Amino acid sequence: MTTTFEVKNAKEYYEKFLLCQADEFLSEKYYNSSRHAVACAIFAYHQREWFWQDYKDIIKAYFVANKIIKNSQSSNDDFVECKFNEYVNSKCPDFRIIREVCNGTKHLTVVGNINTLKRRGAFNGGFSGTSINTNDLVIIKDNNLLIFKDILKNVVDYWANLFKLLKI
Repeated sequence: MTTTFEVKNAKEYYEKFLLCQADEFLSEKYYNSSRHAVACAIFAYHQREWFWQDYKDIIKAYFVANKIIKNSQSSNDDFVECKFNEYVNSKCPDFRIIREVCNGTKHLTVVGNINTLKRRGAFNGGFSGTSINTNDLVIIKDNNLLIFKDILKNVVDYWANLFKLLKI
C-alpha cells in the first residue's frame, strides 16, 4: 500500500520525484522559477526521510562497519536516525540550506538563518565580493551569496552518490 501512487521506495522517489523535478528546474525554461525551486527543495529534503525509512538496516550496518556507531547502539532507531541526520549534514553541508528552504514553505516568517532572493540582471550586493550576472535564484547565508541551482545540484548528486556508496 502506498500514498504516493506508483512510487514505493526511496530509489523510485529519487528517480521519479527529486531527479525529474530537479532536471525540469535546471532546464533553461525553469531555472529561475521560485515554484520549481521550492518543489525541488521539498523533494530533496524529504529524500532523507524516504532513504531512512527504506534503508535503515543498510544504514545501520554501514554505520557499524565504519565505526560511526557501536553495534550495541544499532537497535535504537531514534539514536541511529539522529546519527544519520548528522552524517547527511556533515557529508552534504548544502542539505541544511535545502532544509531551510523546505521548512520556509511552511511558515510566513523566516525561521532559519538564510534569506532568498530572485534577482534579474547584474547584481552586486556587497556580499563577500560576489556579483551575479544572471537571473538566478539566490540564497544569502552568513553574508555570502549562493546560487540555488548549485546547492540543488550538490544535494541531488549527494543522494546519487549515497545510493552508490551503500550499493543500493
